[in-house]
Amino acid sequence: MNSVIPHVSVGKGKSLVVTAFLVALLSLGVAAFGQDDQNAPPPPPRSDQPTGQPSESGMGRQMGHRQMPSVDDQIKHLSKKLSLSDDQQAKIKPILEDQRKQMETIHGDSSLSREDRFSKMQELRKSSDDQIKSILNPDQQKNFEKMRDEQHERMKNWHKGGDNSQ
Repeated sequence: MNSVIPHVSVGKGKSLVVTAFLVALLSLGVAAFGQDDQNAPPPPPRSDQPTGQPSESGMGRQMGHRQMPSVDDQIKHLSKKLSLSDDQQAKIKPILEDQRKQMETIHGDSSLSREDRFSKMQELRKSSDDQIKSILNPDQQKNFEKMRDEQHERMKNWHKGGDNSQ
């Protein structure tokens, strides 16, 4: 901050008042500058960091903006909803890591049309879901299917512009 402050000739008593005024003015400027940073949006999360806590109505939803949840968040969510054992979690994690890597590749492939990207992502999701279901017991499989059906309904409502906060 390179401000030019004009030299003002004042007496000793007024000098103190002017100095106090300038200090207060500079303090307000610094405080206002600091507030700008508080209102700035947070930086986007790196792919190797968790994206935040998933909400009950959908994983990875943050202030109206959807982001792909981290693998760890997905494991936590599935563990909570399906009561996964440690062994099941260990088997599912590499499936989700591979899915995430492939999803990012598909999402970044600008040579594909939007419809082709969507189709490939659906195929990948179905393949991953089938692999996950093979690890689950029959009760967990039913609950997993129910979760996916509910998610599909929320997506349909979201695309129609309806309320997806069910």
